[in-house]
Amino acid sequence: MTDRDECRMPTCSEPARDRTGYAGRFCSDSCEVRYEHLQADARDAAMDESEDRY
Repeated sequence: MTDRDECRMPTCSEPARDRTGYAGRFCSDSCEVRYEHLQADARDAAMDESEDRY
């Protein structure tokens, strides 16, 4: 499988599918939600780090 065929969640290697069965970005809704939370945490950490510098 190529990276495009696999779930975008870093810890998951399941085939990516959307709800209709076509190729998608994530294998499940739970992986999509966890990925969004990881992205939000990374953004918050970057903001905190930039605020600490000034």
